[in-house]
Amino acid sequence: MFSHPYRYLFILLIAVYSYLNTLYVEVFVYYHIPLQPWEALLTFVFIVLCIWEGNRLLETKVETLQNWLKDIGKRQIHPLLILFGGSIVITTLSVSIPVVVFGHYEFDYNWQQMHMPVKLAFTLGFRINLFLNTLNAIFFFLRQQRQAQLEAERLKKISIQAQFQSLKNQVNPHFLFNNLNVLSTLVFKDPVIASEFIEELARVYRYVLQNFEKELIELSTELNFIRSYRYLLDKRFNSSLHIQINVPEQYQHHYIVPLALQMLIENAIKHNIGSRNRPLHIRIYVDENQLLVVENNLQPKLEKELSTQIGLENIAQRYQFISQQTITIQQDSESFIIRLPLLAVFD
Repeated sequence: MFSHPYRYLFILLIAVYSYLNTLYVEVFVYYHIPLQPWEALLTFVFIVLCIWEGNRLLETKVETLQNWLKDIGKRQIHPLLILFGGSIVITTLSVSIPVVVFGHYEFDYNWQQMHMPVKLAFTLGFRINLFLNTLNAIFFFLRQQRQAQLEAERLKKISIQAQFQSLKNQVNPHFLFNNLNVLSTLVFKDPVIASEFIEELARVYRYVLQNFEKELIELSTELNFIRSYRYLLDKRFNSSLHIQINVPEQYQHHYIVPLALQMLIENAIKHNIGSRNRPLHIRIYVDENQLLVVENNLQPKLEKELSTQIGLENIAQRYQFISQQTITIQQDSESFIIRLPLLAVFD
């Protein structure tokens, strides 16, 4: 506080305010102190200036004094205590100088006559010093609180980034795990198709590696990836799986979290059955609320597959970390619907 850029204005205001108070209660008349108004005002300005500037200079040395006192006493002393203790010495010197100058040299007072002016001057000086140090303590604790909040925010951000990175790291093995299961089946059924599948898998996996570290990706890019990924699924499921994409051009420049659509398709396949007569239909479209919808007809498997519990929770938490928005899940007797926020990114 003592280093405030407008400190000289504050010094003048405090000095004038203190001077007007003494005029109002007629201190100089009551105690017969023959100071001229301009002399009294200059005295107040001098005292406040010396107390303020003395505290400011002392404040710059507090850390040095704190270390020195710690070396002597082996204990850490609070900086405010050091500052307040030093300010008492500063106040004593600040008050003594004008009292001696006016009392001893101008008015030729003896020490007995100076008794009352000294008491009044010290009362004024220590009240001003107490007021300034109280304000400084308030500023000190507010600053400490603000720094603690900033540090907490910094640690929270680091924690969130670490959690986010952990969530992203779950996508890669999840994606690879499911497609290796597909490949293991095709190897025994048809080696030729398995070879083509490997080529397409490499092409798709290249996309995963290129975009895996991104927090967001443009929807058009993700949809192109899904169209390529659909080839891998068609080779396995043939006509038992239908994936329909109907997203208007105006929405394709919005953003979603990477691999969200792929994970939702995987989720639908994992928990539902499909056949030629009863294929699994997966639709990707934008609803009237401008949310990206992934909808599938509900044909649950009688025996549930072992789940890694990554898909939906992963997507939900990544959205939460990035935008504070959440995905919505809706299920009825006929369909299972996931709605993803479409995010706008501004440069």
